[in-house]
Amino acid sequence: MTGNLVKGVVGMLTNSSSGGLNGLVDKLTQSGLGDVAASWISKGDNKPISAPQIIEALGQDRVDELAEQAGIPKEKGAEVLSEVLPNVVNEMTPDGEVPKEHEWGTLSKVILGGLGVAGATMAAKAVARKFGHGEDDAPPVMADAGSAAGGSSAPSYSAPSAAPAAAQAQTYTVVSGDNLSKIAKHFYGNPNDWHKIFDANRDKISNPDMIHPGQVLRIP
Repeated sequence: MTGNLVKGVVGMLTNSSSGGLNGLVDKLTQSGLGDVAASWISKGDNKPISAPQIIEALGQDRVDELAEQAGIPKEKGAEVLSEVLPNVVNEMTPDGEVPKEHEWGTLSKVILGGLGVAGATMAAKAVARKFGHGEDDAPPVMADAGSAAGGSSAPSYSAPSAAPAAAQAQTYTVVSGDNLSKIAKHFYGNPNDWHKIFDANRDKISNPDMIHPGQVLRIP
């Protein structure tokens, strides 16, 4: 379900016949939401968008189509998309600007490939929150990967590393905005336990202030 939602959004944003990402930005701008679109593209925090604004920008038919594709009730489609869309646009604009059309295909492969798990994680969190599922049903939402103490984003992307197979091993895929403290708070309830995760992943993390979207970490 969640994977289909991310694929649907990426497909919409890379479909040149319907305007793609540029078309979405134009529609948001025409709706008076140019600053919102700009925040998703820039390297800063994403400004929120409401469900009615999503419908105004995409159209009810497109929202219903994406919801149906993802197996989400149509009446919830705009609400979930209001959380998913900003993050997908953010991942498609890593340099802080709208990429050229010929680059869309490559970026979509990065999102659905190297960052596919992160995208599904983000969508699952949004779906779980909207439908009242527990926190254990979906990991945290996307945000910018940063330092263990909540510092600035790491400057480069590192491809995911596969965690070694282990019985009952618990893993977590890093998404944008994460740092070890945030991950520790989610799993242990105490951000100061970040060093447990660091110690368990020294083969992947040389600096606790530098983790990257797509990394798969062991959670001891």
